[in-house]
Amino acid sequence: CYAVAWCPTNGETFASASGDCTLKLWDIRQAASTLTIRAHDFEVLSCDWNKYEDFTLVTGSVDKTMRVWDIRQPGVPIRVMPGHSYAVRKVICSPHAGNLVASCSYDMTVCFWDIKAPGEPLLQRWAHHTEFAVGLDLSVLQEGMWASTGWDELVYVWNQNQDPRA
Repeated sequence: CYAVAWCPTNGETFASASGDCTLKLWDIRQAASTLTIRAHDFEVLSCDWNKYEDFTLVTGSVDKTMRVWDIRQPGVPIRVMPGHSYAVRKVICSPHAGNLVASCSYDMTVCFWDIKAPGEPLLQRWAHHTEFAVGLDLSVLQEGMWASTGWDELVYVWNQNQDPRA
């Protein structure tokens, strides 16, 4: 298992992202997972719950894509979003808007996506790391405030409307 994420609306449910290409849902009262989705064709490195839509999760994978899932209809993703040139290491759903997702990748970039956009979902791309970008978070208290880290041993903190290197 590479990542876990608690459901923001149910304290007994969490999701896991795994090397066996699956996204699994768990109930802490059960011994085994309650749902297994073959989410990607390669390892799933990250997952996060949408904070505004109870049944929506986003995954990131070694296959260079992010996928949006409705767990009520797990057979096919709602959306597949290519855009990184290497593995997607971390995905995070915005705490401020249900349509916004952030990602970081081994391609050394951090991206901002609109998962509901009718056309191209990529809103912005930053290329401030000089090694794999592996960590990312969005402030819950300050909308637009980002932090990322990478194998370059640097942590960047910035407002999404500015250059992280400023």
